[in-house]
Amino acid sequence: MKITCFIVDDSLASRDRMTTLIDAFFSEELKVVGVAASAVVALEQILKLNPDIAFLDVEMPVMSGFELAKQLQAKAYKGKIVFVTGHIQYSVKAIKADAFDYLIKPIDVDELKESIKRYKNQVNGGFKAEVITKFELSDREMELVAFLCKGFSSEEIACELFLSKHTIDTHRRNILNKTGTRNVVELLNLLRY
Repeated sequence: MKITCFIVDDSLASRDRMTTLIDAFFSEELKVVGVAASAVVALEQILKLNPDIAFLDVEMPVMSGFELAKQLQAKAYKGKIVFVTGHIQYSVKAIKADAFDYLIKPIDVDELKESIKRYKNQVNGGFKAEVITKFELSDREMELVAFLCKGFSSEEIACELFLSKHTIDTHRRNILNKTGTRNVVELLNLLRY
């Protein structure tokens, strides 16, 4: 499953650069679901599309990236906010705004790659990518492993995913069989960094 993202920047060149970087280097992992030139327009779209990551420019007319982030958080947006700016002086303010990351323009491919890696590690509970690939876990199985890592029971996972407990238990058995582990503790020890 691809990580969905939304790009907000009043500069057309910056929006195009970010979109081009994602298409050229991260097309296997990321999907741009929306782009906006203003924070005012972006607010409604981000809440509607609920992307995993919102890349927000800091300095924009009418509403800054910080104001947009504050409004998104107030409306219970659950995605991660990454501030993107050409001004390093906003780093402390970004930390205080509970940003997931802070990238300096022009965006460096390696820095973006590191940010995406940290996002994946946080969302997937820090699973080793090479181990997951080796065992060929499906997207649904990875989703279950993420819940198991957070301590969810089969009943709780079933409730979250609108599935039956029997279906969840079947997936759990399949995951244990694929990984050659006997229980959830062994599984998590195998998959975690």
